[in-house]
Amino acid sequence: MTLQKRNLLWLAIALLIAGAAILLRVYAIDRLPPGLFGDEAVEGLDALDVLAGNFAIWFHAHLGREPIYVYLVALSYRFFGVTPLATRLPALIAGLATIPAAFLFAREWASQVFPRDRATRLALLTTALLAISFWHIQMSRNAHRDTLLPLVEAIGYWLLWRALRTRDWRCYAGAGAVLGLAVYTYSPGRFVGVFIALFVVVEFLIARLTADRRPQPISKAGDGGMMAENSFPRRENSSFILHASSFVRGRRSAVGLGIAALVALIVMLPLGIYFTQNPVQFSRRFASVSVFDFDSPAAAFASSVVGNLAQFVVPGAGYQSKHYNLPGKPVFDLLIAPWFLGGIVIALTRWRQSAYRFMLLWFVVMQIPAFLTADMIPKGVRVLGVVPGVFVFPALAMDWLLDFRFSILDFRFGSTQHATRNTRFVVWGLIFLSLAGSATWTTYDYFVAYANLPQVPLAFDADMTEVAAFVQRQPADQPIYISEEVYRPPTLMLLGERVPTSHYNDRATRFKESDARTALIFGATQPNARYVFVRDYAPPAEWLARVAPNAAQVGKGEYYAAYRLGEFAAPQQAVTVEFNPLLRLFGVSRYDDGIVLYWQVAQLPADRADIQATLTLAEARGAAVAKIAQGKHRFGVPPLEWLVGDVFVEWYALDVPESAAQFSIQLTRGAAVWQSPLLPLR
Repeated sequence: MTLQKRNLLWLAIALLIAGAAILLRVYAIDRLPPGLFGDEAVEGLDALDVLAGNFAIWFHAHLGREPIYVYLVALSYRFFGVTPLATRLPALIAGLATIPAAFLFAREWASQVFPRDRATRLALLTTALLAISFWHIQMSRNAHRDTLLPLVEAIGYWLLWRALRTRDWRCYAGAGAVLGLAVYTYSPGRFVGVFIALFVVVEFLIARLTADRRPQPISKAGDGGMMAENSFPRRENSSFILHASSFVRGRRSAVGLGIAALVALIVMLPLGIYFTQNPVQFSRRFASVSVFDFDSPAAAFASSVVGNLAQFVVPGAGYQSKHYNLPGKPVFDLLIAPWFLGGIVIALTRWRQSAYRFMLLWFVVMQIPAFLTADMIPKGVRVLGVVPGVFVFPALAMDWLLDFRFSILDFRFGSTQHATRNTRFVVWGLIFLSLAGSATWTTYDYFVAYANLPQVPLAFDADMTEVAAFVQRQPADQPIYISEEVYRPPTLMLLGERVPTSHYNDRATRFKESDARTALIFGATQPNARYVFVRDYAPPAEWLARVAPNAAQVGKGEYYAAYRLGEFAAPQQAVTVEFNPLLRLFGVSRYDDGIVLYWQVAQLPADRADIQATLTLAEARGAAVAKIAQGKHRFGVPPLEWLVGDVFVEWYALDVPESAAQFSIQLTRGAAVWQSPLLPLR
């Protein structure tokens, strides 16, 4: 095949891979995944802080977060508004950009051991495997900062290997700058520096230990009389000599590595200074999930290692989280797993060559963050730092089979040339079937099996996304009260309240929350308020009719129902109890199956501590009070939702005996306890 035809073929294959990568990452991105998971929303809340002018090098929410993704989301919000898609857009772009970056890296790396054409072939195979990877597709479609790490690694390692080949100080500096950014992407990015430092040390030691076994190269001008990379024959199968890599060959390589290290340190310096001043933040996330916190750290570590390695090839052993995977699906399906295992074996048999040591060490070191944690085994997101290098292994096996001389397969039709041609045709067919079958499998698993998992919408807080859309459709001055499972869920606070992280714990403004299963808020000046009950967090029908007899439904979605309640029903019995400086009890109603209490806010609490409330019923025996029924629960309206003058109607569902003639209330808030006197119950 002529050079021009071969280049056209490579271009056609590259375009096919690019088309598949784009289609698998962009198709239906507006609805799959649905909603916006709370972890994703936290990135958006921090981004709103950035847009509010609160710039930071480290964001404290959710055990601490690196900054690059937050700033990219802020930029996305600036142009496209606060939406789930805008929150995910930086991850989507990073995932797409990783595809060409992986090609550049794989080709540059493979050029160390293969001729250029073969290096291009291996790079295209690597890129194709990455393009159809369910794992990478899933991560590219979610708003998570970890997606940035493979992109940084691919670009950084490409520049590094290019620098080693060309001895260009600008490539060294670029590699250092890009790899220094790894610490700003995701916490496992801190191991990038560990990996490179460890690799350099290993190569240096090998160079020293094998100095007397290496052939003496011819000195080249400009290399200070030291050995030059190209002085050695580049033979793939020269396994009898331990080759030290270009990392340690010659003075110029040492100077270049020094430049790269210096630039990387300069880039990492701001975050390093921050961690020096705030050491707790450096290990805060790791400390919460460390294997060292278990009774048997060694057993926990061993279990983590086995589980995190198994997720690559063992069916059913993949990451179980519905946010990041089709539960149990391994990184490599059954069509690619044999290639991956074969590639690992090939790399191990060629360990004497530095390029393969690089890949093997990368695979091991970047899994250490997962090995050292045991909160969930396996933890797919914590090993994302092996991308894109992990896809080189199956590509190596495919490349090896293409180059293998089959003596037992004889397709000779008169000549050895025909035999070679037909053998390669068969191998190419096998590779094509593996890739096409895996791509089909991935497509089905993501867009059919995963998309139709009934748990996925709520796993991605589709209910909060739907409620937030309802909130945003209401007038800005419309009072809204919401009842849902989690108090102030990040998704609702981002898409509905649009509140920066620094104001997350401020008193409610646009809407308020309560647990409508036990209490409702009636604002002092809010007769036309809208009440949104999410899923099962609605008052039972009989209690709603008793408390708000004029309630009328004004909206309904898949996960919520909205009401206008009007005025609350007047209490059957008026009381006046101001035993608590924050609340005044002014009414009570009695039913056979429960008691309704009427509270009014007299004073706002100074902090957000919740209140525990206990209702006790008693017979009319004077001093000899016998408890005959008791109800206890957390007060239905959190303190941050209070306004002076608001009325809270709270009910206790319990059997009320006919003999009950008195009741008392105890409120507990932290160390403070308030006990009411016995009050008549008619």
